[in-house]
Amino acid sequence: MKLSVTSCKNLYLVFLALTVLSGCEDPEREAKIKWREEEVNAKEANIIQRETKILKDQQILEGNRLDLVAKIKSIELQQKQLTEELEKTKRLNREFEIKKLRGPLPSISADRAIIIDPASEDVLFEKNPDKRGAIASTTKLLTALLIVESGDLDKIITVEKSDTECAPIRLGLKAGEQYTRRQLLTAVLVKSSNDIAQALARDNAGSVQAFVAKMNAKCAELGLKNSHYVNPHGLPSTTGDDPYSTARELSVIAKVCDKRPEIREIVKLQSYKFKFPSGKVTDLSNTNRVLKSASYCDGMKTGYTNAAGYCLVASGERNGKRRIVVVLNDTEGGVWRDAQALLDWALKA
Repeated sequence: MKLSVTSCKNLYLVFLALTVLSGCEDPEREAKIKWREEEVNAKEANIIQRETKILKDQQILEGNRLDLVAKIKSIELQQKQLTEELEKTKRLNREFEIKKLRGPLPSISADRAIIIDPASEDVLFEKNPDKRGAIASTTKLLTALLIVESGDLDKIITVEKSDTECAPIRLGLKAGEQYTRRQLLTAVLVKSSNDIAQALARDNAGSVQAFVAKMNAKCAELGLKNSHYVNPHGLPSTTGDDPYSTARELSVIAKVCDKRPEIREIVKLQSYKFKFPSGKVTDLSNTNRVLKSASYCDGMKTGYTNAAGYCLVASGERNGKRRIVVVLNDTEGGVWRDAQALLDWALKA
């Protein structure tokens, strides 16, 4: 057990008192005892003084430590603010350089449009990007995505009569004919035939209705809340349950399709020789005119209905930069001009 200075002193005094009481009077002895008592008092005072000084020094050190911590935090905050200002300055300089390189934004007639960088997911331009509406045959991008994700593209499909009952754009498939999924997938993306889209959907899910359920489930998986599909080709509904999507959400689907090499290899084709089981071969020309007028364009899909107007999802790459443009509700002549102008503008920087 550790005793304090005061306790030690008290014990010592008790000892002295007992000694005095037990002995006779001795002046010399009493003087020594008094001297020792004074010596103890002096040592105690010295210890108390030293403890007080140590405590004071500790308080000064603690104050200095807290002051140092506060200064360090202040410096760290200033460094963070400086870094943020430098990044902001770099970003503004970069934006200025990009605007200088790209020049003025093209004027477009499309009601809905968006440009994205599929690598960074940055939106480079948008016009009514979240406005719902019909998207016509650009619907077939989602159809193609589900077919490719299911795999086995070289499996044989036997055409059923229900597959052929689809207007207005048909390639002319006949019940009983057999094709590979890859053949039909290529044809539907190049020429946009609705009977082929229907055959692919029925083969994939067992029925068109079941395939539509898969389409909407895929939208939910991708976090798309403004898209609703009712068929695999994008034609208006005959029941009043019309399909819709937005430029932004269609760009998300296009971005996912762009990551699939099977789809990218098809959508860049300017033409495709489709061979029927009879041996007849028909040359299918890609409906995307921008593929022919702009060397940097390498896809993707066209569309038209009265409700959707003229539509085009166009992809392109130049100098290591890749962009996807979505143009909806455009005019017959404007759709090609707008898509190419936006794609060219976005690929300048």
